[in-house]
Amino acid sequence: MVAKLKLTAVLFLLCSALGYSQHLVSYVTTNHNEAYIGQPVQMTVSVYTSTWFTSGINLGNIQVDGALTVYFRSVSSNKTFSGKQYSGVDFIYNVFPTQEGTITIPALEINVESPQTGGYKGIKHVIHTKPKSITVKGVPLGYSPDNWLVCGNLTINEKWNSDIKHVKVGDVLQRTISRTASGTLGEFIPAVAWDSVAGVSIYPKRPSVNTNKTKTYVSASRTEGANYLFEKEGPVTLPRIEFVHWNYNTHKFYKKIIDSVTINVAPNPDLKMLSGIKKQLEAETVAESEEDKPFLILGLPVKTFIKYLLFCLVALFLLFTFLRWAITTAIKRHKAYKVSERYAFKKVVLAIHHDTNYAVLNALKIWLLKLNPEIPSMEAFLQRYGTPDALRNYQQLEKRVLEASSSTYNASAFKKDLEAARTTYLQYHKAELESKPKDLSKSDWLNPTAPKSRY
Repeated sequence: MVAKLKLTAVLFLLCSALGYSQHLVSYVTTNHNEAYIGQPVQMTVSVYTSTWFTSGINLGNIQVDGALTVYFRSVSSNKTFSGKQYSGVDFIYNVFPTQEGTITIPALEINVESPQTGGYKGIKHVIHTKPKSITVKGVPLGYSPDNWLVCGNLTINEKWNSDIKHVKVGDVLQRTISRTASGTLGEFIPAVAWDSVAGVSIYPKRPSVNTNKTKTYVSASRTEGANYLFEKEGPVTLPRIEFVHWNYNTHKFYKKIIDSVTINVAPNPDLKMLSGIKKQLEAETVAESEEDKPFLILGLPVKTFIKYLLFCLVALFLLFTFLRWAITTAIKRHKAYKVSERYAFKKVVLAIHHDTNYAVLNALKIWLLKLNPEIPSMEAFLQRYGTPDALRNYQQLEKRVLEASSSTYNASAFKKDLEAARTTYLQYHKAELESKPKDLSKSDWLNPTAPKSRY
């Protein structure tokens, strides 16, 4: 009976969990799997839930390598999945390929909040879409990449700032060609190719490029001008200009033409001003080209320069912090070393080497205090840890200093015996010494970390 009750409770909990769960769906679709360079591909990112979303969804700026992405709008929608009603949002973008080959819309990570079925409080979830690839076709054979445009429609307008029927040598006329294309971006409208004409110097001006976007539509315009300086009299024929575009709605190529025009240039008796006008136009063209150049700092774009500057500042800060720590630690270790037993013994060895008897005795006293203040005398130390020869040499040394005796001792042998005695002491007390904290701030540690030394 108890087992049946437990099984019923478990089944009830499972059913409750299933009843109160929610399902989330996300995916990416495109209206084309194949496109030309510059052809807009509509991309829709769809996010749906079996309940509802308690907060807005922000997809951010979707980056696609090899393409420009333009966001248009979001549309609320309801769909049925596996016989169940879902509510959600479709985010609509246009993707404009910029290179031939295959471009991939990356997998997207989307943060949403949605309550469980029967609940009301939003629960945070992270859902993902799958990557999607698009095949991009290059410019077809027979068409120039420099005059290639994909759009829904193209309109062209040409105008002159003066009457072309009354032109004389030395006159400057400004020609303006404006193009407006639907369904594309300003970056894709190619520049006008200004043909060279005998007897005419042409000075292009800086173009004006704009992209206009609404929630459902995008269009672009490009306006270009050039100054024409007429230098010789007689008839001058300006060749026709052709603009080709591929209409992605009709899937056809179209050609728009600005017809050639012949201008009869009248003579001008005053040609002295011709060279001055030419220099002025050249200077204006150079000035405009200089203005079009990006602002550089040390040959780098501003953003790149700022990135490098921040990197250098961080590197300098880390280097300064490390050097300050290294210098502080080195000073602390050197100070600890100067008061250590190892340094005191080094002083003893140096005094023996220089054969200064009084300095040797004084250095031995200081060293013994560093080694172990509880050892009453040097004789007691040598009796326990040294050899009879070491003790005898030490006694002879004391007589020479305290009694002004002429007795001799073997300094070299005494140094070796003293080193052996010190080694014996350190080995004998090894466990005791290793148990002490190895900290520079602890004065009771025998030999703090210090520069490498023989002693």
